Amino acid sequence: MEQPVKATQKLIQQGSPHYPKDVVVLTVDDQTTSSEELTDELSFRLTRAGISLNRFWVDQSTLKQAQAGRTVQRLYNQTKQKSDFYTIFLTHGDHLYLIGTSIPDFKAAIHTLLPILIVATLIFLILLFGLVILLVRNQIIKPITRLEQATRQISALDFTDSDIQEENELSSLSQSISQMKDSVQQHELELLERNDRLKAFSANLAHELKTPLSIIQLLVDGEEMGLENPAFLADINQQLTDINSLVANILAYSRQLKAELTFEPIAIQELIAKELQQQRIIDPKFQVDSAIEPCFLQTNEPMLRMIVLNLVTNGVKYSLDQHMRITGEKKHQYYQLIFENQASEMSKKQLDQLTHPFVVGESSRNNQLSGTGLGLSIVEQSLQLLGGKLTLQATDGCFRVVINLPN
Repeated sequence: MEQPVKATQKLIQQGSPHYPKDVVVLTVDDQTTSSEELTDELSFRLTRAGISLNRFWVDQSTLKQAQAGRTVQRLYNQTKQKSDFYTIFLTHGDHLYLIGTSIPDFKAAIHTLLPILIVATLIFLILLFGLVILLVRNQIIKPITRLEQATRQISALDFTDSDIQEENELSSLSQSISQMKDSVQQHELELLERNDRLKAFSANLAHELKTPLSIIQLLVDGEEMGLENPAFLADINQQLTDINSLVANILAYSRQLKAELTFEPIAIQELIAKELQQQRIIDPKFQVDSAIEPCFLQTNEPMLRMIVLNLVTNGVKYSLDQHMRITGEKKHQYYQLIFENQASEMSKKQLDQLTHPFVVGESSRNNQLSGTGLGLSIVEQSLQLLGGKLTLQATDGCFRVVINLPN
């Protein structure tokens, strides 16, 4: 609004005779001192220039300020043209200048632009609302629907669909649900596998208990029928001993899954020496050579004793020459124990199945000790709980059990 008028003012002050075409410049003699005469003169000349003002006047104050060298701004209404006439008055040299230009009437502009502005605003709001709905639908509602369907499938143990993947703010939730899905699926597979093992364990347990009970029943029936059997009581006692040994092994097998283990420093050399001393009382004929490097292991003593007892007992049962060798030494972050004895040849399949419950590699060589097939299962599970590892080897008639315990 002010720019062309101000620019013309500078041109006048610089003495330039050329002015912009859209600016009206009127010059009167500065000697005119009457505001009424000045008003009449300028009104006449404005009319000739095509500027029809609703009311135009130059008061005495405006005249005095202009003559004092100040720039005076005024705004006049042009009702018919629906515009205003912006002017400034200034004196330069011996002349008084009126510089003016027409500007749009603000109220008229508002009346013209307001409907357009309202329509544009409504269109913008409608588009914005539609965009928000589209974004909410694509970025929130659809992902939530997919997540809800995924959780329903997980609750129904249906894991057929692929992993859930979202790329917006719901990505963390979708990742958590995918992890939950994988965890539940893994847990379900573990439960199914454990259930299969439990079924097999129950069937084998029933078979193992049925055998000595059937023998006892036959012995009792024979006694009632009057059949002479000098070894009646001894046979009954042997079968009861077998049952007692089986029950003890089953209790040891199940105890591993109960309370949380406590770990403490254990002197491995002393622990094995005590177990071998007990074994010599049970079977004095069985020979054990040991070379155990002294070491303190951070482990659970009852469980480690159970491991050693089962491995020594296993050697007593199945050694061909009534002899076993035990060696122990530090191996980096592990302590390695090796139990070796002479045994019959067995296939790789037989070797791989020895750690399954109730699997017996061969008949016992010791008539006082029967094999239930739980010993190596107990050893393997116990080592897993202690953070160790079990390895079985059978080469050239030598059966070797290697266990690694955390050092």
